Amino acid sequence: MARARRRKVGSSGGWLTTYADMVTLLLTFFVLMLSISVVDVERYKAVAETLRNSFGSLPSEQTAAPGESAVELAPGAADPDSTIEGPPPTQLIELDAPPTANTQEDNARALEDLRRQQLEERAAELRSTMSDAIAAGDLEIETTDDTVIIRIKENASFPSGSANMQRAFEPVVDRIADDLVDSDDRIVVTGYTDDVPIRSGRFRSNWDLSAARAVSVLMSLRDQGIDANRLSARGMGENNPIAPNESEASRALNRRVEIALIPAWADIDKPQLDGQPID
Repeated sequence: MARARRRKVGSSGGWLTTYADMVTLLLTFFVLMLSISVVDVERYKAVAETLRNSFGSLPSEQTAAPGESAVELAPGAADPDSTIEGPPPTQLIELDAPPTANTQEDNARALEDLRRQQLEERAAELRSTMSDAIAAGDLEIETTDDTVIIRIKENASFPSGSANMQRAFEPVVDRIADDLVDSDDRIVVTGYTDDVPIRSGRFRSNWDLSAARAVSVLMSLRDQGIDANRLSARGMGENNPIAPNESEASRALNRRVEIALIPAWADIDKPQLDGQPID
């Protein structure tokens, strides 16, 4: 029996298929690398804008070129490599020192001077308004620390031993009222006499006479429109003389009615003068 003849295996070209696959893969790889290396300008601008918003604006002349990765922070932007510290130190506010005793004394003195000036100005206005009555010797105007006083003398205002005001003097009181009606001063009318005992059946004492004269002047002021709540009257009799009762001339000075104008600040600083409001 004849021996089977071995077939000689030749090259079938299968390696070419493998080679073609490898070339295809390499080509695909290089195409992919090429596509990655191409810069999309619009996309780059979008990314750059995002970086600027996140870390601060880059000056236009220092904008990073495509492919560069360095980012320069804008002035004032936080340094990512810097150490994070705690909250900023508390700012201390320096308060003015409390007023010293000298400062308080200076302020009190300045306030006192201002009030004194206001009183003098008020008195000057009244002297101008009542200049003719002052020249005639019918009244005087003076100031104290906190009061303007209009002093009405008896010789022109009341007959001796009477509380009825003389008609010739009524216009003078009316002019005083016109000047006081719009002010805020509290008005206290006080009557005084000399030390000679009264010899009239109508009045029991000089006290009664002085109080009646004060009320007479007060009623005239009220009749001219001054608010009754601002008015009060009192009689002092022979007390608080302004001259010694040693002669007729000095006693005549003590027979008087005084209209005290007391500003609101004086009522705050000290108790009110005694006296009862007149209805």
